[in-house]
Amino acid sequence: MVDLRLKLKTLFEQLDVRIAEMNRERGENGGPRIPRSEVKILGQMSLLSNEAVSAVLSLAETGDLDALVDAEYAVLRELKTLLRDVGLIYDELSPEIWIPPGASFETLFEFSNIVVKRIDPESALVSKAVKAREKNRLLVQEAVASEKFPNLLARIEKHGGDLAYFLEE
Repeated sequence: MVDLRLKLKTLFEQLDVRIAEMNRERGENGGPRIPRSEVKILGQMSLLSNEAVSAVLSLAETGDLDALVDAEYAVLRELKTLLRDVGLIYDELSPEIWIPPGASFETLFEFSNIVVKRIDPESALVSKAVKAREKNRLLVQEAVASEKFPNLLARIEKHGGDLAYFLEE
């Protein structure tokens, strides 16, 4: 998964450069600067980009980026273009992804014009277990068996997840 992390870093470096170019053009035309943008990576991509997690879980590759993007539309448009250039797509339903209470975000990359964060792995797993259990059963079972996520079962249960579904063979 090191390749994915490098791919994401390169992509967001390119986005940072494009934002700088847009700000330069706006400055030349007397327009306002684009405020610092923030991208919060969710879902499978947050797990895949985490080397410690991808080392213990069998993660399926994904072609989409689930992310909350707090940026001007021009930045989101550039992000979508850059994603397409590397064979990925932005998931337009990302804002509908349920983020469990208590979730935290760690900084993955920080550039002049953009900061990229990812949801903590346990919260990503809780979200998958509670809102998309069928498609994530094996992943959650593997996470539980790994014993790397000590609060996973309690958080799944707390938020209405069906523990029996994940604990039965």
